[in-house]
Amino acid sequence: MASELEALSPVTVCGKRMPAPQLFSNIPMLHRILEEIVKDWLRALGPYQKKVDEVDGEMEQALAAVRGREDLDPVFLKCLFSYVLLFAATDKAYEHFYAELNRANNVLGLRLRHGKPPPKSAFVEKIIRIRNTAIAHFPSDRADPIDAFAAMTWQPMSLSWSKGVRPDLEKLTFSPGRFRGTDESGQRVESQNLEIPGVKTAHYDHCLPYLNRYDEVCCAYLQALQDKLPQS
Repeated sequence: MASELEALSPVTVCGKRMPAPQLFSNIPMLHRILEEIVKDWLRALGPYQKKVDEVDGEMEQALAAVRGREDLDPVFLKCLFSYVLLFAATDKAYEHFYAELNRANNVLGLRLRHGKPPPKSAFVEKIIRIRNTAIAHFPSDRADPIDAFAAMTWQPMSLSWSKGVRPDLEKLTFSPGRFRGTDESGQRVESQNLEIPGVKTAHYDHCLPYLNRYDEVCCAYLQALQDKLPQS
């Protein structure tokens, strides 16, 4: 589902348009970019998956899958890290949009009842954790050293499948294991769970439902404000 914010407009509060007008175009654009990243990944793996699908015999399929995985590793990381960065940006944009709606509601003293932002699932929190440790703050005292190491140590990545089942390259998984080590005080430490089971799975099964719900809440809240005030 694409964002419905493109069809809406800000409200004017004390001479100021709220939320910021650029968010009405930026958030839908971020939705489209996330979809394009998924398409880029599926387009890249398509020829390799075709080779897996065209051969018979478990050994031949396994060889085709391993060769494909080796070639696809850089593309997978490019798409995954692009997705993580832009998903976090989209989440922040919605947070700001919702906060602006709250400000308008409070300044105008309307006391409108409204929906709450969707809770962040463990998977969504994981996506944001990767952005914070591997992209925004590496190396940094804002990220636990072993988490930063795990996020930026791109191996192991894994591709597994059950016996008798044709390999599926979309199931190439980022960081399926955790790193263990010893900190400066000699204590044993372990990295957090950073496992991401495929760009398509991350988007359609976890991230997009969360963003769609945020969009619904923000649109309903804004429309409630517009019902009380002239549109700008």
